[in-house]
Amino acid sequence: MQQEARFGLAGFTLIELMMGLLLVAVLITFGAGSLKPLWQKYQLQAQAEDLLSSLLLARGEALKRGVRVTACVSKDGTHCQSTGGWEQGWLVFEDSDDNATRSALEPLVQTHGVMPLNLLASGNSPVAHYVSYAATGRSLYASGAFQAGTITLCRTSAEPVQGWKLVINAVGKPRLDKASLNTCP
Repeated sequence: MQQEARFGLAGFTLIELMMGLLLVAVLITFGAGSLKPLWQKYQLQAQAEDLLSSLLLARGEALKRGVRVTACVSKDGTHCQSTGGWEQGWLVFEDSDDNATRSALEPLVQTHGVMPLNLLASGNSPVAHYVSYAATGRSLYASGAFQAGTITLCRTSAEPVQGWKLVINAVGKPRLDKASLNTCP
């Protein structure tokens, strides 16, 4: 008899189990809400790093191939856009005619689709729609003049936000910097 008591069945009642599940559901509900800003922060960072990676790829391919390679804003993944921001998506291509616009015969190196909703990526006028690298690795306008500028990435907000600035320096080397922005239009 003593052995039965020692090895008797121990467990939870249905009410105890339901209360435990309720407690877990409440904790998950409150915890998930507090994780949303963190998730949004890393989502923006990932998009900024994707664009940086594409510019580094364009620069590296220009050096490797010995020809101009351009990254440009693209909605459809095949043509360059002259309106809108980088959040529409972009492509990297071998720009054999040096005009910063992709023709059907120019090889496509990479495409990137549209960014998630509420993310903006706008470049100042030198890099608003394209960044083009000569065979030397320097960023140049289609005209041949040097190209440098900043693409700002942020989540849409009317109040101060944290974002990223992708800076392309005078020799074409891109880098990412964290930025505190007053607004993200």
